[in-house]
Amino acid sequence: MKSKISIVALIGICTLIHGCGNAEEKKAMGPEEVAESFCRAVAGGEFGQAWALCDTVAMKGYIDGQKEAWEMLEKQDSSAFSIASQMLSEIEFTVDDIVKEGDERHLFCSIGFDGNRKGKLIILKKEEGEWKVKETSDRP
Repeated sequence: MKSKISIVALIGICTLIHGCGNAEEKKAMGPEEVAESFCRAVAGGEFGQAWALCDTVAMKGYIDGQKEAWEMLEKQDSSAFSIASQMLSEIEFTVDDIVKEGDERHLFCSIGFDGNRKGKLIILKKEEGEWKVKETSDRP
């Protein structure tokens, strides 16, 4: 009897711990966090992660194009490409401004590496309670 109570108590504790961990993991990211994670994933060639952070219909062409370019560069010189990809995954990301337009957020940011920076516009929209990248372009 005592071992059954211990097992039930252990299961209860594990469920409680696991449930609390999931709640923390599932904490929704804000638009800035999503944009930064998306940029880092694309720069680092982690297209599965990038795909999970974007509107898959609107961003299909962009992701496919980035993936093709990534694979082509990798075939040309795999050792140099490996070093470059590690460096790119550590890009500098700065949010310059966020503009709320209806249910979207227009995030103006700068990305770069080693002092070379480029302005980007990332448009995000909430889908099923999570911010997703809907569009990205060079900043005008």
